[in-house]
Order: sequence, then C-alpha cells, then structure tokens
Amino acid sequence: MMEKKLRHLPILLLTILLSIASCDKQEDIDRAYTDYRYDIVTYLGQNDKGAVFEYLGRGDSSAVRLQSNVSLNDEVKMHQRVLLRYDFADELTGESRSVNVYSCNAIVSDSLRMTNVSPDSIPCHEVKLRSLWRTGEFINLHCQVEYTAKSRSLMLVADGKTLTDDTVHCYLMHDLRGQRGTFWRDCYASFNVGALWKKPSFKCLRVHLNDLTYPRNQYYDFYK
Repeated sequence: MMEKKLRHLPILLLTILLSIASCDKQEDIDRAYTDYRYDIVTYLGQNDKGAVFEYLGRGDSSAVRLQSNVSLNDEVKMHQRVLLRYDFADELTGESRSVNVYSCNAIVSDSLRMTNVSPDSIPCHEVKLRSLWRTGEFINLHCQVEYTAKSRSLMLVADGKTLTDDTVHCYLMHDLRGQRGTFWRDCYASFNVGALWKKPSFKCLRVHLNDLTYPRNQYYDFYK
C-alpha cells in the first residue's frame, strides 16, 4: 500500500523560498541578536496565544511543542517547514515550551518524490553542502546554491526501481531551468520521507547529490 502511494507522487516544480515571513509583534532587538537559536520546525497553526510550532531533534527524538505569542502572516501555511529564529521564554523542560520568536523564514518544504527515469537523466546542478541530517520523518538540508532571478527546481526524488530494495536511492534534483547562476547564497530545505520510512522492507535511505564542498562524498546514508 505504501509503495503504491509513492508511485503516484508527481514530480513538481518548486520555487526556492528565502523570504522572511514577518511577525506581527516585535521582540526586544538586543536579545534577538544576542541570545537565540535556529531550528527547522513545522508550523502547526495559530491558537488564542499565537503561532505554534513543532520541534524535532536529530534522529528519533521526541517532539516538542513550541508555543509563541506572535502571529504569522498568511505566507506561512499549516504543516509547512520553516527556519525559526527564537529562544526559550523560561527554563522549564517537557513536551511543550513557551518561546520568543524573532523571525520565521520560509524554506523549501516538500515530500519525497518518485521518478522512473534513469538517474543519469535527473538534473543535479551543483550545491555547496553545509549540513544534511534527519529529524524524525524529515531529511533536512542546509547548503548554498547559485542565485538566479527566476525560480528553479529543488526536490528529493527516489529512484522507482529501488523502492522494493532495502536501500532506496534518492537524488537531490537541482535544476536551474536554463538560468545562469551568479553569486552563492544560503538555502534550507526539508523533505518528508515518512511514506518511505514506514515501509517494512526499507532499511536505508541513500541521498545522492552533486556537492562542491565534499566532492568525494557522492552520497549519504540514513539508516532506519
């Protein structure tokens, strides 16, 4: 059943979103620039107190609910992954924490796609890798990409011919769509691989990418 679901996922074009989704309430500017953390989190919507997010640590860490007292604008959608700059509002611990939010940046937020084309046919333009890590059912990426004035494709695609293998080969598809890159800039992305991660036959997700930072490392493995 899970394999059938994966086979019907279309390959879509995504625009790299790097604009800041501003908050309605301003925080103390000194603290915002001296005491904060950056995390990729999931936006869960608004309640009567403000925007709510879910934080997952590396690997299979338990989820932590982050309750803020700010309201986000309509650019951020529910269940979208975002880059949050914040700090904790108190010293408490547990499954729910109050936070002070300083900024919320939209990033590439998508699910794993599937393709039956040859891996050699997948456009994999160069990136400069900074970090690639897993949090729960998400593969997260921090890299640099060449700036273009128009949109591009950036997604994680699985080779359909390997879906029944214990190691599923996935590729960071990066297509400038005919545009010429200029300077390098930071890019963050998060891909939900839950449909694959739950397959009984699955043991390892292998991510292939064209990386200028570590050119000898042609792929990275994430074991179940």
